Amino acid sequence: MPTAFITGVNSFLGATLARQLLDDGWQVRGLIRPGSNDILLQETPGITRVIGDLLQPATWRDALSGCDALFHVAASFTHDPDLIPLMKKVNIEGTRFILQAAADANIPHILHTSTIGTIGQPQDGSLATEETPFNLPHPSAYVLSKRAGEQVARDLAAQGAPVIIVHPTAMLGPGDWRPTASGRIVLAFLHDRPLRYISGGINWTPVQDVARGMILALEKGQPGRRYILGHARGNLTEIEFRTFMARASGRPAPKPREARWKQQLRRLLKTTPPPQPQRHTGTSPQRLTCDPSRAITELGMPQSDLLTAARQEIAWFQKTGMW
Repeated sequence: MPTAFITGVNSFLGATLARQLLDDGWQVRGLIRPGSNDILLQETPGITRVIGDLLQPATWRDALSGCDALFHVAASFTHDPDLIPLMKKVNIEGTRFILQAAADANIPHILHTSTIGTIGQPQDGSLATEETPFNLPHPSAYVLSKRAGEQVARDLAAQGAPVIIVHPTAMLGPGDWRPTASGRIVLAFLHDRPLRYISGGINWTPVQDVARGMILALEKGQPGRRYILGHARGNLTEIEFRTFMARASGRPAPKPREARWKQQLRRLLKTTPPPQPQRHTGTSPQRLTCDPSRAITELGMPQSDLLTAARQEIAWFQKTGMW
């Protein structure tokens, strides 16, 4: 039985990936920090837990030895200035530690998980591809750290290491316990709160498809090549997303004008807090839409029903009391 090592195995994507690998007959070793939320691992027997810290190789190096594949999923995300230095270390130095260790151990398959946010957006409004140069003028510290971590992966691939890079888009499905940025958008709709939705649209895809796309990338992908893991019909504007979520949840979809009116009313009913200092810098991209054709054509990435994935996520939020 082949053995996979997954960093961030307790995450939304990491746990989904682990379940699919177990179903495929793999043995799975998963890195989890001490004291981390393990709700998804409680539902996934069969994972060998490796309690450790990405920034402390001595806590996981022995468990990495003898593995057939590394899936580097773990990442840190924050806009809090006090936590940004640690985020940079995790996303850059942590990535360097784990990928270099895998290369030194001659692990034959290495996959690095980046993000759609490190892909550029064409100025003519067409859909982004893996070849679109990054062009966000003032990226956040998170995006900068993910770009730097991705560069570590690309440099190792250029040196001959079998490293493949994937770029997941916004994910839908059960298990988003943190929740992720995409999960917060879904919950905002369900709780009738203002949506922080990117004006030019977002690509949405089932988390199960992203996990399968990662496995397929290891089987069929080319080292050094990048793959956007998204959905061909997943590019949704805010209005389209509201309509889609209304259908998935059975809740009415408020018109944008009505949503703004409700937001203004809430402000009037609440005591206005004193102005707060700016807590983060950087701008959001105008769009996070994309063309995932490469992964669909070259890897055979599945394109499961988005509505089913959304309903599964909503049911999980209900089950856990998040909605």
